[in-house]
Amino acid sequence: MGIRKYRGQIVCDKRWPDGTRFTRVCANKTKAKQLLDRINVSIADGTWPELKKKLQLRERESVAFEEFADTYIEQYAKVRNKKRAWQRKLVSLKPLKRFMGKMELQSITAAHLHNYISLRNKTGLSDATINRDLAIIKHMLNYAVECGILETNPVEKFKLLKEERRERPRFSDAGIKKVINGVKADSRPLFTFMQETGCRREEALSLQHWQVQADAKLVVFTNNTKSKKYRYVPLTTTALEAIQTLPRLDDCPYVFYNPKTNDRWKQCRKAWEKARESVGLPDLQVKDLRRHYAINLAENGADMHDIQQVLGHSSVVTTETHYAQFSPRHSARKILRVLEGGNKTETSAELKDREDSKLAGVV
Repeated sequence: MGIRKYRGQIVCDKRWPDGTRFTRVCANKTKAKQLLDRINVSIADGTWPELKKKLQLRERESVAFEEFADTYIEQYAKVRNKKRAWQRKLVSLKPLKRFMGKMELQSITAAHLHNYISLRNKTGLSDATINRDLAIIKHMLNYAVECGILETNPVEKFKLLKEERRERPRFSDAGIKKVINGVKADSRPLFTFMQETGCRREEALSLQHWQVQADAKLVVFTNNTKSKKYRYVPLTTTALEAIQTLPRLDDCPYVFYNPKTNDRWKQCRKAWEKARESVGLPDLQVKDLRRHYAINLAENGADMHDIQQVLGHSSVVTTETHYAQFSPRHSARKILRVLEGGNKTETSAELKDREDSKLAGVV
């Protein structure tokens, strides 16, 4: 067993730990050796049952789109993605399965995606929503290549639609403070902490006391992060005060908890929505606290890569594009400072006020 010749063909021949035998004709010795190495590694690390299933799919004459879509969710998405992420993939795959259902993976071409776009456009869907569907099918077919079902991804270079970017309104410090002060007292520390650290809602809701390093003025976000990576975020005095507002409970590990249940908040949406309506800022969302945090850091001179790290983004492009964007007023203020040479005797706050007064009515 191993790599052998049979009737002029190169064959990879191996027996699985369960006693069943695997044979496959390969294009050349290099391909056969790569396949054999892959099998040996999976046997060594105990992942061979999954690889065996993947290779069995390849041995069949064809695999239908809808069938492999289910395999992709079960064997890839549910293993590597958080629940919300793989559930969102299910949403995208539903119309894709209706459109491509019985179609063989091997027969999918870019033309099919163009037809899909045309049909989805007629239903009034946004380009952003359609792009999500396209991204899913491109990734799924990459997985089919990894499984050995396809030689190459036929739509790997397919271009997504150009989306119209709609900027969210920028909210002032005073406006955000109004909403947070309007939140009921038992949940106010939660939103104050989010404003001061730029963390995601789930990261704050699931925060436990052991993650807080008060002496070092740091908080560590661990496996409750979106990327599943550790990251350290500095704690301001206000953030520390928010953490210390609620008394620590012996039988509750969470920093922020519902005093009625003595357990973590599930969502805490109603308190925020009620407060923003009461102060006249119905468009201010909880996620705007994170964006406002990033903008403040950027406009006060923080390095973009440092902002990326504290926000937990895998790429600085995400930080620059969606979070730490400079405001037009900020850019104009910097140019005015260059033109006038600035005034080093003024404090930064005084300088900002003076520049704002000059820009008022123009910007």
